[in-house]
Amino acid sequence: MQPNFYMMKKLLVLAIAALISTNISAQTDTLKDKKKEEEKVEVVRDRLVFDIFHTFWIGEPAHGEFNKFNPGFNVSAMWDFKVPQSKFVSFGLGVGFTFHTQYSNCILMYNKSADISKYYIIPSAVDFKRSKVAYMNCNIPIEIRFRHKCGFKFDLGAHIGIVAGLSQNYKGNNYNGEEGEYLNRKDRNFYNKEKFSAEVFVRTGWKSFGIYYSYQITKVFKDNKGPLMHPMTLGISISLF
Repeated sequence: MQPNFYMMKKLLVLAIAALISTNISAQTDTLKDKKKEEEKVEVVRDRLVFDIFHTFWIGEPAHGEFNKFNPGFNVSAMWDFKVPQSKFVSFGLGVGFTFHTQYSNCILMYNKSADISKYYIIPSAVDFKRSKVAYMNCNIPIEIRFRHKCGFKFDLGAHIGIVAGLSQNYKGNNYNGEEGEYLNRKDRNFYNKEKFSAEVFVRTGWKSFGIYYSYQITKVFKDNKGPLMHPMTLGISISLF
């Protein structure tokens, strides 16, 4: 029985066509899977951010000795809204809390009769452990974010909020000169502080780490009711996720 060369030729052509078709299909599926995986890759979105900084007090009184290092922090929990048709730009919005400190050899006190808050220098003969002012804000962080797939990031934004507190903490001998009396007091009675706060900030870095800078536009006290000072900060930023 002679082989049917025509039939064999036909079967060979069909086999080659099937092989080519399978190969093309496999390559297509591989490209699709690769594309899906690339789409799944997402850069750090900074939904929980800690900023640890030093506060420079602009406009603090010329008299007195104010510490060169005043540690503070800012924490922000934000949602990341992606900008349509943009791979790298997004919009951040959430809630935050900011804490500033100020150490010095002065006492910040409220003068009720004059209705003004003032700094008074602690006499050099008085031994004290701490004289600290704490200033706190609850705020809404709003920021425009740029995130590159390589990990570089840049944020430009603002904190708009309310002043949550202003207090003076003193530990040491009585600054009024009464011998033998040790004070450990915290004074929160500062009635002329501004109720609202507003600051602008910049954050830049790589992946979960960065540098943070902020400048508060509003002052701590109302005009003619206290020192015309406001905070400026510089520090590092850490994004947990």
